[in-house]
Amino acid sequence: MESALPALLGLRLPGARGIDWGYIERELGVRLPQDFMELSEFYSSVILDDFLSVHIPDPGKEHEFISVAREFLSDLQSLRESDMSHGYVPYPEDGGVIPWADSCDGDTWYWKTGHADPNRWPVVLSGHSDDWVEIGESLTGYLAGLVQGRILPEGLPSDFPGRRPGVESD
Repeated sequence: MESALPALLGLRLPGARGIDWGYIERELGVRLPQDFMELSEFYSSVILDDFLSVHIPDPGKEHEFISVAREFLSDLQSLRESDMSHGYVPYPEDGGVIPWADSCDGDTWYWKTGHADPNRWPVVLSGHSDDWVEIGESLTGYLAGLVQGRILPEGLPSDFPGRRPGVESD
C-alpha cells in the first residue's frame, strides 16, 4: 500500500505500537487479517482523501475498537431485520462480516469471513445509497487498487479517491 500511496511513508511510526491482538482476537472470537494488523502497528490512524477512515485500534484502548465494531455489527443486524443487508450477516454468524472502515458519507467497509485464512477474506462495501459491492481483495489490496485506479469506486462518489489522494494520520 505504501508504494501506491507514498505519502503514507512519511506518516509511518518508527516502531510497532504494541496493540494487544490477543485481547482483540478473544473478544471478537477470530484473528484479523495480517495486513490490517501490520497497518495498525505502524500507523495510529489512516484517513484517505478526507473520506475513508480505517478503524485502527489504539494500544491500551483495544476495548474501544471492539465497542465500535460491535456498534457497526448491531447496525448491520438492524439492516438485516429490515431486509436491507442484501444477504450479508453480522459476524459471528457463518460467513458474517466484520467492519474495518467507514466514510464521512455513511459508507461501511467490511471483511467477509468464512474462509479459514483471514488473509483471504474479501472486502465488502456497504455504500450509503444501499450499494453493496464485494471485491476479492484484501484491505490493503483494495485501498491500493482504488488509489492506482485498478479498482473502480463502485458504490462510492465518482471523484473518490482524487487524482492525488491525500492521507492523514493522527
